[in-house]
Amino acid sequence: MRPGARTDIGPLARFITSEPSLGFGGWAVGGKGWGPPDDEVARRRAVERAVERGITFFDTAPSYGDGASEALLGRTLGPHREQVAIATKVGPYDDPRRSLEASLRRLACDYVDLLQLHEALERWEWQLERLYELQVKGKALAIGVCNATHLQLARALEIAPVVTYQGPYSLFDRDVEQRELPLCRERGLGFLAYRPLASGLLTGKYAAPPEFAEVDHRRGIYWFKGAEFERRGRVIDRLRPIARGLDMPLAGLALAWVLAQPGVSIVLAGARNREQVDQNLAGTRHLTPETLSAIDAIVAEAFRPAHATAQARTLAATWGPRERFIVERLDGESSAEAIAAQWTDRGDKPMIAAQVKVFVDQLLEQGLAEV
Repeated sequence: MRPGARTDIGPLARFITSEPSLGFGGWAVGGKGWGPPDDEVARRRAVERAVERGITFFDTAPSYGDGASEALLGRTLGPHREQVAIATKVGPYDDPRRSLEASLRRLACDYVDLLQLHEALERWEWQLERLYELQVKGKALAIGVCNATHLQLARALEIAPVVTYQGPYSLFDRDVEQRELPLCRERGLGFLAYRPLASGLLTGKYAAPPEFAEVDHRRGIYWFKGAEFERRGRVIDRLRPIARGLDMPLAGLALAWVLAQPGVSIVLAGARNREQVDQNLAGTRHLTPETLSAIDAIVAEAFRPAHATAQARTLAATWGPRERFIVERLDGESSAEAIAAQWTDRGDKPMIAAQVKVFVDQLLEQGLAEV
């Protein structure tokens, strides 16, 4: 770890405690990429409601609404600045200093509590060095990394005093359980879980595959389409009675599941109005081990590992290396998350479970795999 980091203050000491908590994800309040733009007054009231209900951690980025999310948070959180933590990001191709200076102007403050590298792409090590320089100058109290592989995260800890990692995590999508979350627990990093509601799917409001507008980012997400939508829909239908029995909204049940997972520090849930904030906060209730086990059993039943047929193994000899790698490990026991992590362990271009699931679904349709 580099000397000079301000480890006496920052989000770990002030806002991330031994008990996990609910944070506010600021993408949706940016007003773009999430369906028709809501009235700004409603979005601002969502932030005000979050403060009123005791949420103290707000996560945003310059790309959320092209700066609109940061600007709205800046206008709304100003009177509460000393009571809340604000985390923002630097894009993988942005100049860190210029990016943060623009963010600070929009946020109307002199520093952020946490400055994160949004993605670990080309020259990410150089980018991380620049984030550390901004921390030393007092522009950020701490620095973190988002959307990196476990190999990149381990390397990041050799470059700078990284204190948090942010990755996607929901009861559906559990890639981080394989490598990143255990590494955070081992190295004492705070883990920030984003997309805990699977981009809104786990609210249970979609009875049929939705037709999102061209500008809505969810239009390209595979679980809102076809077989994957149907599979996840069956899980949601089986989760509804559990939520009703606990007098919780489905979204609250999904958030409570993530909050219960070992090593999770903050679960970032977005909201565009006051009602959604209240719905999310229902997820701060503790779930019993029996309830957690019941949820896991339902998900496991829907996502049973496949095994490749003899024909698939023969055909795979002529396929690309990634496809061959997957087929070789379709043994009826290995999960998509485990297969993706094993590929990523090699240090090549990383793989995520979604890529494995989509490929396996294609094999199932062609009779080249079985469950």
